[in-house]
Amino acid sequence: MAKGLVVTWNGESSSFGLARIDREKLYGRKERVVVDEHDRPCASASLTADGSALIPSGGVSMLYVDDACDTIERSDLVPLTEAGTRAPLKPSTLGVTQELGAPVTPARVLEHITTHVYALSKNEVGPELAKALAAGSIFETRFNYRDDYADAPAFLLENDQGIFALVSAVTGFAFVEKETVAAADEGEQDLGEDLDFGMM
Repeated sequence: MAKGLVVTWNGESSSFGLARIDREKLYGRKERVVVDEHDRPCASASLTADGSALIPSGGVSMLYVDDACDTIERSDLVPLTEAGTRAPLKPSTLGVTQELGAPVTPARVLEHITTHVYALSKNEVGPELAKALAAGSIFETRFNYRDDYADAPAFLLENDQGIFALVSAVTGFAFVEKETVAAADEGEQDLGEDLDFGMM
């Protein structure tokens, strides 16, 4: 059985199965196929800038280049922190118990951009957590599908369609609102009539 999401809250352990939701599952998928005059599928290709060569699909790839314009293998790349030290590899959170804190507000969710959505199936859910989710509470945890150098916040919530995990990334933007225009002081005079446009 595949590892799922395991959390603990108020001393109760709960586990969920994961099923990623994507646009194709929601809306289906269409593929546009270009054919020639004999209804044979055409293959895409790229023309070089000078127009002298035709590069078939798969003939162009991304390269990593250093300051000396030498190519670098992807396996030789090293992730670094902002301090310049090597970033530690963070293990997957699947199958590893994550402790949930107090419920968060919807505003906390809006501070993030949802990157992936998982539908959660109930394997074993504690009654307290089930009650809180059904009442509209939102919980935040950490999520890392596989070993990686960065994990992400995930929000657990429930609606009429089921329980979901919203894997997210911090937006880095602060909410702004329209500034309130200060009311004019009743003692101030309207200077519009005092302007002499002939002076301009």
